[in-house]
Amino acid sequence: MRVFWEHGYHATSVQDLMQAAGLQKQSLYGAFGDKRALFLKCLNLYSRQTLFEIQRMLNETDSALEGIERVMRFATQTADSKDCPAGCLMANTALELGLNDPGVAVEIRRMFRGVEKMLASAVKKAQAQGEISKNLDCVAIAQSLANTISGIRILEKTGASKQQVRTIVETALAAIQR
Repeated sequence: MRVFWEHGYHATSVQDLMQAAGLQKQSLYGAFGDKRALFLKCLNLYSRQTLFEIQRMLNETDSALEGIERVMRFATQTADSKDCPAGCLMANTALELGLNDPGVAVEIRRMFRGVEKMLASAVKKAQAQGEISKNLDCVAIAQSLANTISGIRILEKTGASKQQVRTIVETALAAIQR
């Protein structure tokens, strides 16, 4: 997964994958199928891990707004501080492959919709708790927050400063609060 995340689908060779997995070509294909099948498995794993982590952050506190703030502030952390490649594997993949591969598009949509659904639930709870304005629909707010996170991941790949990213998140959070 990390090799695809660092280099992208097209720039990752089977040799790169063999080296990362510590397997010979025949064993790699026997275990995972072809490069595309392995990539789809990596996208699915990344999605499950990411969604689990977001849900964990949202559940860590009774305040729904605080949970949303945790998710948004986590997005401001640099790749180095999280010990991972820059950007988001799904955002990187969406930019590289778009909708050209239907199987990949399904995985991308599944994760992005999962993030939106979790955030919408948290926003709805925060609205009920009086922490977030009810002026906008919870789904619209969640989509905006999810888009902000994706944008931050892309900005990270372009060398945006930590302060730029913090300002974007703080502005997004300020816009939804009462």
